[in-house]
Amino acid sequence: MAKTKELSKDTINKMVDLHQAGKTESAIGKQLGVKKSTVGAIIRKWKTYKTTDNLPRSGAPRKISPRGVNMITRTVSKDPRTTRGDRVHDLQRAGTKVTKATISNTLRRQPGTHILQCQTCPPAKASTCPGPSEVC
Repeated sequence: MAKTKELSKDTINKMVDLHQAGKTESAIGKQLGVKKSTVGAIIRKWKTYKTTDNLPRSGAPRKISPRGVNMITRTVSKDPRTTRGDRVHDLQRAGTKVTKATISNTLRRQPGTHILQCQTCPPAKASTCPGPSEVC
């Protein structure tokens, strides 16, 4: 699906004014060079919310601010062996309460960062590995 062009505030306000003046959706669309369905959608939105501004999107707000994300990314790139628990404590000291899973999800979204996985045995020594509960 192609990206859509956002209409200017002037165009949207003209659509609403012309609608209030009694023009049809198709006449407004021809006059302003906009599709009839676009005019209809804008007029429906205006009738429902009495505004032509962009409405906020649904979904939960971010737990970690962009500044916190930068802090996490910077510390992990400096010391990749740092733990998620350390990052949680750093953010708690800064005043943000997050979980280890949130740290992992944040790092996964950042390009160029890699999460190191703990290994019970290095792959080269798999034959001499003592057992799953013991660390080599």
